[in-house]
Amino acid sequence: MRILSIIYESVYGVPTLTLIFSVFLFLNIKTRFIGIRKISASIKTVFSKNKNGNFGSALKSACVSLSATVGTGNIVGVAGAVSLGGAGAVFWMWVSAILSLSVKYLEIYLSSIYKKDGSAYSYIFKVLNSNALRRVFLVLGIIAAFGIGNLTQTNAASSSAAVVLREIGIRPDVSGIIVGIVFMLLCVVLLKRESGAVKLCEILLPFMAAAYILFCAAALFVVREKIPDTFSLILKGAFSPKAVTGGMVGSVIKAMKAGVARGIFSNEAGLSTAALAYEKSTTPPHITALFGIFEVIVDTLILCTLTALVVISSGTVVYGKDLGAYTTMSSFTSILGKNSVFWFCPIICFFAFSSVIGWGIYARRFSEKLSVNPNLIVLVYSACCILGAVSGAGAVWQIAEISSILMMTVNCAALILNKYS
Repeated sequence: MRILSIIYESVYGVPTLTLIFSVFLFLNIKTRFIGIRKISASIKTVFSKNKNGNFGSALKSACVSLSATVGTGNIVGVAGAVSLGGAGAVFWMWVSAILSLSVKYLEIYLSSIYKKDGSAYSYIFKVLNSNALRRVFLVLGIIAAFGIGNLTQTNAASSSAAVVLREIGIRPDVSGIIVGIVFMLLCVVLLKRESGAVKLCEILLPFMAAAYILFCAAALFVVREKIPDTFSLILKGAFSPKAVTGGMVGSVIKAMKAGVARGIFSNEAGLSTAALAYEKSTTPPHITALFGIFEVIVDTLILCTLTALVVISSGTVVYGKDLGAYTTMSSFTSILGKNSVFWFCPIICFFAFSSVIGWGIYARRFSEKLSVNPNLIVLVYSACCILGAVSGAGAVWQIAEISSILMMTVNCAALILNKYS
C-alpha cells in the first residue's frame, strides 16, 4: 500500500492540479465557455416532449452515461473529499464542475462528428496519429473501468451493507464477501447482453436519483437552520482550511486536491467515457452534446452538493481520514435517526450497482476496440467485484483516481490539438 501511496502522490500532485485547471480553462476559453452558455438549452432539450426519434436515441445514451457517473462518488466520494480536504473541498469541486461543462460538451460533440470514421474515439486517434497511443488509451480505459466503475462502487456498497448486516450478527468481512458475490453474479448475467444492461440503466436511474434527492431533502429540512453556516464554512474553507478543520487540513492545495479529484471522478469530464456512451446515438452532434452538460449539472452541481451539505451540516466529519461510506452514513443517521440506515443502505447499493453496470458496458466496448474477447473481460470484471468489496477504502479510491488522471492525459491532449475544438 505504501507503493500505491507514493504513485498516487506523484501522479496527483501540485503539477497535476495546475495542469488540469490550465487545460480545462484553456478549453473553456477556446470554446467561449460554451458549456455555461448552453445550460438553458441543455435543460430545455432534456425535458423536451420530443423523446422519440433522434432525441430518444440521445436520451438512452444519457441514461447509460449517467448510470456510470451517478454512483457512490456522489455519496461516499464527496464525504471523502470533505474528510480529507475540509468543507472548502466542496468549493473546488464546484469550480471543477463549472469548467467541466464545456469539456464534457466538447468531447461528446467531437466524438459524434468523428464516429463516422469507425469509432467514437476517432477524434483522439486521428489527432494523435499513433497506433501505440490508441492502444494505450483503450487499455487505460479498461483499467479505469476496473478502478472507477468496479472497485470503488463495490467497496462503498460493502461498507454500507456491513452496517445493516451487523445488526443481525453478520461480521463485516463476511458481509463484504456476500455483497461481492451478489454483484459478481448479477454482472455476469446482465453484461452478457448489452441491450439488457442498457434497459436496466434506463429504469434504475430516475428512481435512484429521485429517492436520494428526497432523502437529502428530508435531512436538510431537519438542519435547515445550519445551512447558511454550512455555505459559509465551504467558502471560508476553500481559502483557509486550517481554520475550519481545527488544523487537521492545513493547506489550500489539500482542499483543492480533494475537491478536484472527487469532482472529476464524479462527472468524468476529461476522461471521454461519455463518448463511448453516446457512440450509438443517432441524434445530431450539437444536440447530443447538450445532454453532456445536463449530466454534469445533475451529477456534481446537484447530487454532490446535496451530499456535501448534509455531511457538513451534521457535524460528524472526522477530518484528515477517509472512512468511506461510514462518514456519509453517520451524517444521515445523526440527523434522521439510527433507523435511517435501513433506507440509506439500499440507495447506496443501487447507486453502486448502476455504476458497475454502466462501466461494465464501457469495459465491453473498450475490449471490442482492442479486439479482445469482451466475454473474457466481463468475467474478470465481474470477479473483481469481490476484490472491491473486501478491500480498504483508501487504496481503492487511490487506484480509481490514478487511472482517471492517466486516461485524462491522453484525451485532453487530443481535445487541445483538435481543429474542431
